[in-house]
Amino acid sequence: MRKLLLIGALAVVVAIVVYQPARNDVAKGETREAAPTTAARANSTESLQVPERRALSPVRGELFGAPPPPPQSVAGAASVPAVQTAPPMPYRFAGRVRKGAEEEFLISKGDLIFPVKEGDTIDGTYKVVAVKADGIELIYIPLGTTERVVVSSSLDVEIARPVAAAAPTPAPAAAPVGDGRPAQLRWDGPKEVRAGGNFSVALRVSTHETLRAAPMQIRYVPGVLEPIEVRPGKFIGKGAFSYRVSPEGSIFVGALTPAVAPGADAELVVVTFRPLKQGAIAELSMSALSLQGMAGRAIAHEQPAAFRATIQ
Repeated sequence: MRKLLLIGALAVVVAIVVYQPARNDVAKGETREAAPTTAARANSTESLQVPERRALSPVRGELFGAPPPPPQSVAGAASVPAVQTAPPMPYRFAGRVRKGAEEEFLISKGDLIFPVKEGDTIDGTYKVVAVKADGIELIYIPLGTTERVVVSSSLDVEIARPVAAAAPTPAPAAAPVGDGRPAQLRWDGPKEVRAGGNFSVALRVSTHETLRAAPMQIRYVPGVLEPIEVRPGKFIGKGAFSYRVSPEGSIFVGALTPAVAPGADAELVVVTFRPLKQGAIAELSMSALSLQGMAGRAIAHEQPAAFRATIQ
């Protein structure tokens, strides 16, 4: 019995020893088979990868045709430079003033009126090359082109209070002929004025020539005088009249007489002021004036002396 037990135990041990190597061999075989399977799967995945987008470009071009070429510019268009021109003339003739034996020509730019003479450079852009009786010639410096300001007897003013012109009366059959002497102008007003009260100053003209229009620019001292009213004088009457007051100290006046006639100490314009500063001098002067006769002919005139009054 004992021997049988020993033989049975020995058989069990032998069976275990024989079975274990076979199991290891099977495991090794499975590992060897798994390696080729993974590699084959990798090769299969690579063969199915989608090609990059760039690879599709030739096919797209073959299917739909090549893209259209960029638009071509018109032949010669780029080679033709743009023609440069001078800007619109910013200046206008504003009149002329006789100072003794000399005559001064005035031009305007907006509200500004100033004298010009040959050789002057205006605004760094225009050069005065000639001042003649019929026009002022300028050169537009950036381009070297010649411009011209026509000399007439009109001054552009911004209308502030127009007065309707009456129907012009017929001109006399024989209009008086001027004697060649320049027209005389003077201010007529008080010598002393009171602060806070109003006073009026009239501009009067004497000329032997027929007088038709008188555009002008009057200067006053802001802070010392305050303009209250600007109205036409008796010589203008119901003719066309306009004015504009600038707070910087200018009064622009346009006046047209209803009848063509000479003036003998005639009242052109009347300006009413309020004195503001006691002890100061109320001063009024003429910056620019153009007297116009028949057919737009300019009438030479003397520059009137400035008006001055003491403010009490």
